[in-house]
Amino acid sequence: MRKNISKFNGQKGFTLVETFVAITVLVIAVLGPMSLLSRALQDSRYIKDEIIASYLAQEGIELVMDERNNNPNSLVAEEKNSPPYSCGGLGTPFYLDEDVGYSCDPGGKKTIFSREVKIESSGFGYRVTSTVRRSNLPNRDIVSSSLIFKY
Repeated sequence: MRKNISKFNGQKGFTLVETFVAITVLVIAVLGPMSLLSRALQDSRYIKDEIIASYLAQEGIELVMDERNNNPNSLVAEEKNSPPYSCGGLGTPFYLDEDVGYSCDPGGKKTIFSREVKIESSGFGYRVTSTVRRSNLPNRDIVSSSLIFKY
């Protein structure tokens, strides 16, 4: 009597279930770090915008200090909603020109930032408050304030 001998008898291999388990483990191993990378990129964009907003708020105060240093009698206005302080107040965007930086000149690229600078007389000087708003985060204004002494 002749035995039916198959050439696959005795060889071991992966079953279909083992293959699916291996693929699932590999997918999880790849997707986990990819989702972390995506979140990290979103966070870095948010932090970059936060830093730019704080720099623009500080610049508003520095512009008033420069005006005080060069022309001490000019600090009588309660608001500074004209260039270079603001482009018309909160909600009116700054533009970015790669050569000049942030300004009110619409020749540059429109940004999400707007700034308002207020000056209030206070005893020995002026209380200057610079507020920067981002159009994508209207409830997260960056406010910088300083007391500037009169000469």
